[in-house]
Amino acid sequence: MFGKPIILIIVLILLLIFYLVIRVSAGKKKEIEDSQKLTKYLFGVRTLILILAVVGLILWFFL
Repeated sequence: MFGKPIILIIVLILLLIFYLVIRVSAGKKKEIEDSQKLTKYLFGVRTLILILAVVGLILWFFL
């Protein structure tokens, strides 16, 4: 159906869209800088997306 490079690009684009949606819904930049909870939340989201990207990359290499 799709080649391996296209699948990797699709996965990375989906992860980017996932981050952008969460980032936009978190609020304005000033609100995030003022709120310690939002800062920690977005750090956790970035960490989760990074882990998902690494797992996707590993699966992409071995499948």
